Amino acid sequence: MFKIKYFLAFFLLGFFLSIVLHFAKAEVNNDGSETTVTKSTSSSNSTSGSNKIDTTTDVVTQTTVQKDSDGDGILDAVDPHPNIQEIYIVKDDNKNGIVDKFEK
Repeated sequence: MFKIKYFLAFFLLGFFLSIVLHFAKAEVNNDGSETTVTKSTSSSNSTSGSNKIDTTTDVVTQTTVQKDSDGDGILDAVDPHPNIQEIYIVKDDNKNGIVDKFEK
């Protein structure tokens, strides 16, 4: 029973630490998008006859998440009303009770 408590405590601590590190690695840009950069390097040596071949591969992965808070399909960076869906925004300049979009 004592070992199970320690195992559970370390497991939960590791889980929460990994979540904190994941969010700490993400960078929030000025436009509200979130960018995460991951870099990995692998190196290998091989010999073919008398020739020695060194190969180094660098892989850089950049993930950018752009937000759309209201779910209307327009990203928050270019949405004039980022908290209200565009279907609820109406414009009636001539005040006749019909939305100008449908009067064309």
